[in-house]
Amino acid sequence: MKPSFQGIKFRLAIAGLFFLLMFLAVAVRAFQLQILQGEKLKRLGERQHLKEWIVLPKRGTILDRAGEPLALSLEAQSVYARPRRIQEPETAARSLAQALGLNPVEVEQKIKTEKPFVWLKRQITPKEAEKIKALDLAGVGMSFEPNRYYPQGQLAGQVVGFVGRDSQGLEGVELHYDTYIRGESSNPVIERDALGRRVLAQGVEEIQVPPGADIHLTLDTSIQYLAEKQLEAAATKYRAKAGIAVVVEPFSGEVLALANYPFFNPNNSSRQSSQQWRNRAVTDSFEPGSTFKTILAAAALEEDVVGKEDLFYCEFGKYSFAGKTIHDTHEYGWLPFYKIIQYSSNIGVTKVAEKLKKERYFKYIDRFGFGRLTGIDIPGEASGMVRSPDSWSAVDLATHAFGQGIAVTPIQLVMAYGAIANGGFLMRPFVVRRVVAPDGEVLVANQPHVLRRVVSEKTARLLTSILKGVVSDGGTGLMAGVEGFEVAGKTGTAQKADLDHGGYSSKKRVASFIGFVPADDPRLVMLVIVDEPEGNVYGGVVAAPAFRNIARGALRRLAIVPDKPEPLPIPAAIKGTLVRVERKSGNEAVRREGGLEVPDFVGLSLREAIEKARTLKLKVEMRGSGYVVKQTPAPGTVWGRGETLTLNLQGVWG
Repeated sequence: MKPSFQGIKFRLAIAGLFFLLMFLAVAVRAFQLQILQGEKLKRLGERQHLKEWIVLPKRGTILDRAGEPLALSLEAQSVYARPRRIQEPETAARSLAQALGLNPVEVEQKIKTEKPFVWLKRQITPKEAEKIKALDLAGVGMSFEPNRYYPQGQLAGQVVGFVGRDSQGLEGVELHYDTYIRGESSNPVIERDALGRRVLAQGVEEIQVPPGADIHLTLDTSIQYLAEKQLEAAATKYRAKAGIAVVVEPFSGEVLALANYPFFNPNNSSRQSSQQWRNRAVTDSFEPGSTFKTILAAAALEEDVVGKEDLFYCEFGKYSFAGKTIHDTHEYGWLPFYKIIQYSSNIGVTKVAEKLKKERYFKYIDRFGFGRLTGIDIPGEASGMVRSPDSWSAVDLATHAFGQGIAVTPIQLVMAYGAIANGGFLMRPFVVRRVVAPDGEVLVANQPHVLRRVVSEKTARLLTSILKGVVSDGGTGLMAGVEGFEVAGKTGTAQKADLDHGGYSSKKRVASFIGFVPADDPRLVMLVIVDEPEGNVYGGVVAAPAFRNIARGALRRLAIVPDKPEPLPIPAAIKGTLVRVERKSGNEAVRREGGLEVPDFVGLSLREAIEKARTLKLKVEMRGSGYVVKQTPAPGTVWGRGETLTLNLQGVWG
């Protein structure tokens, strides 16, 4: 029987309704996916198939003032793994660990992770790269990354600084000028195929990024090397905890050398502590001791409260002031003002400070930049510690006069002496001359910058003549003298605070010498600090010789002609102090071909020199008293068996 027309019509209606409902369902779902969830699903798709590939630029080069590179960027390979593609992870971990010098357990933990990507080792050596290639493991690959290399090693390490694994500056110039050195990173879009392999969505040429800018320093690597070697020699000889040496051009503020001991090698930054990479010349404060007497002298001369020849009674070594007793190392009666500085009398400067008064003294402490940042372009600079005169106790006027109870940074002290050297202008120090972009454009150009005038030229010249007396016969800084040049400077021997018991330590000292040369036409202002020397603690013995040796080399480097041909003054013999130690058979001095090598007596006290001469069985003639400042023949030279060693001693302290 044929179906009726009504039945066919009903079935068609049902089918049409079904298709209509299906169409509506698809339309609703499409609306939901395209409109309501469109952006979310688009981002999800891009996350699965498209990815930004961060391309780090090549960091700019850091060079010294002559163009010698101190920091370079090279390319190094890093090893990564895609754990999901690695077959037999235990076996692979052992092979990878052996090739890369890693712990097999740690490598296995990394490649068994659920993460799609892990770094196994960053910036590997060429030999390690060859081993990884030879393994040819599925799921293990290598990519090139920028690698920072410091060709001079530890030279100026604290100044240059270092970078992290991702080429980001972490210390020193690398950090301070990081924005310029690192350049701009590129973020090209890459597309990944079904296996996760990278496919560039943009052209290869579009991922080429320009390198960062080059940094040209004011440092002279020859002078820097000399400063580091002499600082190390002084610290080693006196078994010191640390040391600092700074060399600056007084008229420009350019830093020629800035050395810190112990040294820091940025090539091995991960294996060295923050104490080693810290630039102590900028970040650390210390009590300057007698080197601060020059600041008092400048204030007193500028305010016209003393003259060069004004006499002060120095109480023969003991002076009661504000309930305390001020001591001098030697007993003096009446001294003219210039000899108070030359002999470094604490009592003398205390009496000068009494005439000056604390308000006027503080004004010059502030003018010279103490308690303020110098503005040097190195991160982490400290401002030191200077209290307002309103908070000074009665004795603070005296202690501040000879450099106690006040904290300064080495760079502050150098720039203050630089102001005296250049005629009265306080300059801003800097270590970067210019920053040059890859296309040659100069992005930064540091120029000499005068912060303010602190004293008149007349005062600066008069103070220079007084400071020259410190490095002359009778002065505390005789051992800082440089043959052929006049030196103006000041010794310092500061007690260190006893943090455990309060007050000052009876043993720990900071020995220093600061000065400028040539005195009347200064080209260099220099500071040498030796922290916690042992055996001898005086700045005139410990730090002054290092100053002399650095100055000699730096003056030769700068081709500065000597301004006087006469030799250094030798202290006259003092009656009744002639000591002879007869040399007996079996001489124990070092033997050289053709004779004996003269041992080094410089810096020893009279007692120590006698004891050493007896031990070595030498015939010695001693002239003067105090400490050995010169010997004939010189240390290290060859002499005959019958010769006499002449030692010139001087009362050196400060």
